[in-house]
Amino acid sequence: MSVRVIDVSVPEYTVAREPDYASIGKRVDRAIEANFPDGKYLLRAISRDEHPALSFGVLTCIILRTGTDKYAPGHPAVGQDEFSGYDYDIQAGSLEIRGSRLVVERDERYLTVFGGIAWHFYHGAKLDRGRPVRIDLLMLYDPAALVRARKLNPRAKSVRRGLNRFLYKFKDPDHRAAGLRGLVRVLRS
Repeated sequence: MSVRVIDVSVPEYTVAREPDYASIGKRVDRAIEANFPDGKYLLRAISRDEHPALSFGVLTCIILRTGTDKYAPGHPAVGQDEFSGYDYDIQAGSLEIRGSRLVVERDERYLTVFGGIAWHFYHGAKLDRGRPVRIDLLMLYDPAALVRARKLNPRAKSVRRGLNRFLYKFKDPDHRAAGLRGLVRVLRS
């Protein structure tokens, strides 16, 4: 199955000041709805700023070839210390498209999926990175290709309440790209 790559231009989306989450969220959500079929997906959001040695194009090619942005074994992942007690490959959330519309959680304050993600990366990233983070890439995965991560040892330290639901492991680590369904590039120009 081929991976769908979508470009969405959102030049006003910056973390120099707090973004208009509803506005940018609507634009990115509409692009996802218009380009992906109904179904359930796992969604991983990343910033190209986390990969400063790579151009945006090279990073995109690596993700398409390998199925993930985890291309450098041994490179510390964000939250690695907190998640070290789990056997996981990626952090991702769930996403559903039903009737060609994204299903937005009732408690989502910006009424858009991407707006909520952008809010979390603006505010939440300050906790683990010390600065807000702009999302540049969304990876959509087939949930059947991954499983929830499990603790390596039952006595291992647990993550903050609820965060373990975002930790996933590829069922077939040698064919991670087979689970990738889409890549949404949130362009800066």
